[in-house]
Amino acid sequence: MLDTAPWLVAATVLLLVALGFSIHIPSKANRGLKLPPGPPGVPLLGSLLDVPGKHLATYFRRLLHEYGGFVSLNLVGFRLILIGDIKLAKELLEKRAAKYSSRPVVHYIRYHVDPVDAYWLVSQGGQNHAIARKLSHGIMSNVRAGKTDSLHEFEAALNIQKLLDDGGKEWFNHMNRIAASSVFAAAFGMHCPTGQESELKDVLNVNAEAVVLLAPSASIVNALPFLDLLPGPMPWRTRAQKFRKREDIVYGKLIDEAVRGKASGMNTWAAEFAREDRSEGDRRILLKQFTGAAIETTSSLLQSFVLACIRYPEWIATAQMEIDMVVGTDRLPSLKDRPFLPYMEAIVRVRFGIPHQSVADDVIQYQGQQYFIPEGSVIFPVTWAIEHDQSIFEDHDRFVPERFLDAKGNLKPHYETSAFGFGRRVCPGIPFAERTLWINIATMLWTFNIRKSDELDPKIGLTICYDDSDAAFTGDLTSSPHPFPAVFEPRSPRRTEIARREWDECEKDLHVLLPKE
Repeated sequence: MLDTAPWLVAATVLLLVALGFSIHIPSKANRGLKLPPGPPGVPLLGSLLDVPGKHLATYFRRLLHEYGGFVSLNLVGFRLILIGDIKLAKELLEKRAAKYSSRPVVHYIRYHVDPVDAYWLVSQGGQNHAIARKLSHGIMSNVRAGKTDSLHEFEAALNIQKLLDDGGKEWFNHMNRIAASSVFAAAFGMHCPTGQESELKDVLNVNAEAVVLLAPSASIVNALPFLDLLPGPMPWRTRAQKFRKREDIVYGKLIDEAVRGKASGMNTWAAEFAREDRSEGDRRILLKQFTGAAIETTSSLLQSFVLACIRYPEWIATAQMEIDMVVGTDRLPSLKDRPFLPYMEAIVRVRFGIPHQSVADDVIQYQGQQYFIPEGSVIFPVTWAIEHDQSIFEDHDRFVPERFLDAKGNLKPHYETSAFGFGRRVCPGIPFAERTLWINIATMLWTFNIRKSDELDPKIGLTICYDDSDAAFTGDLTSSPHPFPAVFEPRSPRRTEIARREWDECEKDLHVLLPKE
């Protein structure tokens, strides 16, 4: 929501109109090289008036369908380039990564919400981004080595108990708890058995506010940055200052406990960051962003998995048959089973994308035509469109895990890359996120048949799927489903008995579950 008085907005628009005819600077694109195709827009504003405030993915998909896999939009002076072609995405964002690894500058984020450029998801790729990648590499080396597998299996076993206890009535909150508790344990050495812990609620509230503030629509200064020349405590400044203070308090307490309190001695992410030769303030900022992103994305993906089970249930039997053939009926799945379950691997891949930005003019050959990409263009790989390319995937409008497997049942390599981003901006937390998703989805499918509630009112959105509809999703940065009812029905009394027994016998001490320093 814009946070400036209407009179100021009107005055600013008039000023822009007055200046608009004097700020046009010819570029190479006007000297023989074409921009990628796209909507014509209107003078000065371009296509700005056509862009919705939420659910941008649907709008982007429509443009890619209309204009092809390479689309250009003019949005009041900056160029947005959409990519819906896997080969083009790899060419620009991997082979030419030096030109396309920056992030676009969003004024409110850069100068108010994150003035030290520490939010690594949207950072400009400077020193803080390099440090964050270095630290995440060290942290994820433990994950890749399987040193957090016991933690993931512990949280998954607890999730099964909660779903058995209430039949799935609170399943949506259970998915939030899984994501948060797994991250809290790894980051701070703190387990969240109920999902109602005050520390967890504080972090989730701060994260929710961060998602709002990171949106381009968070403040009018994103569109009209010269308003920042106005002196005094303007609303956007006050809001950002209060947020940063609240964020510091919430995360500061957790980090202190992890480094010097009851979690000391565990090789938590906080302990890993504390060993970095940086100021305490910098370490805290980096860790906050690392944990916040992990919680938000993982919970939304688990919730989307349940929606897929209900909207397109035909694939569930295939997944359960593969699990039963490998795991059997006498134990829950474990992460040691993962290499032998390729169908499961196709289900759990993450779909999430953040825009890139070009740092130099470039020319690209696409479908026999040369196109110009101006310096400063915002490059957005539309992952959904890439993964539903009709030339690659059959039956692209349905949730069909087989589309990501080759004839031998192995995961297609291009999908493995596109799901987690591209080039130097590939998601650094892939190993942890994949393990959380894999073990929870596998144990839920082993234990339950997940189906639509008989009491469900169809008006709440369960006839809507992730692929082409907005009503079932929030439309925010991570675009999570809205809550909806679902039934988790045990596949047999014996499976319930085994799941209960394994929970009773599993290790529950985080000092044992987490790697040592």
